[in-house]
Amino acid sequence: MINKKFRKSLAFTIAILFIGICIIPISSSVAINKNIGILGNANRSMLYVGGSGGGNYSTIQEAIDDAINGDTVFVYDDSSPYQENIRINKQILVIGENRDTTIISGISGQDHAVRISSKNAEISGFTISGTADGQDGILVYPLMEDSSISNNRIKDSSYGIFLQATSTRITITNNIISNNEFEGILLQESDRNIISGNTITENGDFGIALETVSKQNEILDNTVEDNFAGIQLASGSSQNTISGNHILNNEREGIIIEGVITTTNEIIGNNITGNNAGMKVTSGGKNIINSNNFKESSMEGLYLVGSNENIIEMNNFIDNRKNARFIVSFRNTWDSNYWDDWIGIKFDIPLFKMFPKTIRGITLRSYDMNPQEEPYTI
Repeated sequence: MINKKFRKSLAFTIAILFIGICIIPISSSVAINKNIGILGNANRSMLYVGGSGGGNYSTIQEAIDDAINGDTVFVYDDSSPYQENIRINKQILVIGENRDTTIISGISGQDHAVRISSKNAEISGFTISGTADGQDGILVYPLMEDSSISNNRIKDSSYGIFLQATSTRITITNNIISNNEFEGILLQESDRNIISGNTITENGDFGIALETVSKQNEILDNTVEDNFAGIQLASGSSQNTISGNHILNNEREGIIIEGVITTTNEIIGNNITGNNAGMKVTSGGKNIINSNNFKESSMEGLYLVGSNENIIEMNNFIDNRKNARFIVSFRNTWDSNYWDDWIGIKFDIPLFKMFPKTIRGITLRSYDMNPQEEPYTI
């Protein structure tokens, strides 16, 4: 009886040890793979396009077609321009040798010069030009996520970069986006994207447009100039952060926020100069407008229309035709802004320093009770 129990116990112990040995390597492998991602894949292969190496590809698409997830396609500039419409449909990196001289020129008849239709893809280091007859520079397909568009010149297209519906966690950084027929960057029902460090100039319509429930995007440190309008948040584009941008010399608004359910955006630390109107808000409200320069607008620096419960504080209003005004907008908080037309600036007398700054509506008035005597450094 004892021997029988001992044999059963020994068999059970051996089985447990065997299961443990099997499980441990599998768990370790999962943890490692989860943390590697594309950029850390030690097994990545490099495929070359152009150049003089034996076996190099002559077109970018041929290399992409032969690549597998985790590979890098490196494109030399000596065969530029590459006249083709490429489709990045794998989790790969496509990298140009030199942003200014490695050129992808789209061929008419397709809706893109570059199309990203894979998650975890990256394109960097190219000049990309589409055609103005409806061809976009870079088109990101619906439902894509965790991809990167960086260090490119994107020009002469219909839209510069177009994120179709529900693109998520796309990073758009350090690109120069210019001379496109419509928006430089258009986000359509897309959330949690990062737009940072780009120069967006001389596009035919808006510099950046977020349409229909685009939310939780970060738009940081861009230069946006010489467009009809700089940045647009429209139709339910909420919880966006627009920060550290240079928004200059736009024919219409520098920033426009519109749509009844467009709320809770943060507009922080932007230089908004030389536009028709610096910023126009026709949304539901509850936006934070903080530490911006509103300067040299030919109309209003800031204009609220039917927008409520916004917080406007610590901004500079300088050399605008009218620094700020509002229509049918209620419960907005104006606090600690610098106004170059405040009576306390015009008349340097203690009595006038006690007066609030009046912001005029059609029939109503709002007040900044703590106007600043000196402009902020922004």
